[in-house]
Amino acid sequence: MLKYILSLSLLVCSLSSFAQQGKEMTKEEKKLANKGNPGLSIGIDLAPFINHIFSDERFGVEANARYTINRKWQIAAELGYENVDLDNDKMTYTSDGSFIRTGIDYNLFRVEEIGNNDNILLGFRYGVAVQEQSCPRYVVKEDYWGDVTNSLGSSTVGSHWAEFVFGLRSEIIKNFYMGWSVRFRTIVNVGTENELEPYSIPGYGRRDRTTNMGFTYTLEYHIPFSKRK
Repeated sequence: MLKYILSLSLLVCSLSSFAQQGKEMTKEEKKLANKGNPGLSIGIDLAPFINHIFSDERFGVEANARYTINRKWQIAAELGYENVDLDNDKMTYTSDGSFIRTGIDYNLFRVEEIGNNDNILLGFRYGVAVQEQSCPRYVVKEDYWGDVTNSLGSSTVGSHWAEFVFGLRSEIIKNFYMGWSVRFRTIVNVGTENELEPYSIPGYGRRDRTTNMGFTYTLEYHIPFSKRK
């Protein structure tokens, strides 16, 4: 899936570059194009709803905000909530938690026409999550003595991680953007004062991996800080 997405991205970038080849911009036009479209964007990530279809024990929502400084630099923040209800033959586990990710994106897209606000983004996020979790039942398999069933009470856990981001973002109609990103995530710290390790960390994913991949699919509305010419 990831290979397909990256291949499609390269194709889109190549077609965009080809389509923009034509007359050279004047110095004044280049200056205007490089200014970009400064302003504030707010949006929603559809990926948690997609994930819920394939993993019904997890449900979450995520909103985002993006401040475009200029053509090259953007500051981003992502805030969300996730609930996990897991019940199988090995354990019963519940978790409710919130998270925030903040960071910066750099736009690699070369503008060769005025009014083109598409982005090819390379960025970084730092994520923090706090969750309340409990394990009313877990089973330790033992062939000789027989299975042992026990429980662990409620606890609060804080987690930190870092993300490296690659994504595409395109203005589909004036001030409305659609985009997606691939995230490479790595754990920085998980609270160890509790007996129970998180099964899943809000905004990060499964805890049994110290690194994992994530995906976002966003719809955004952009509020420009100046009128377009």
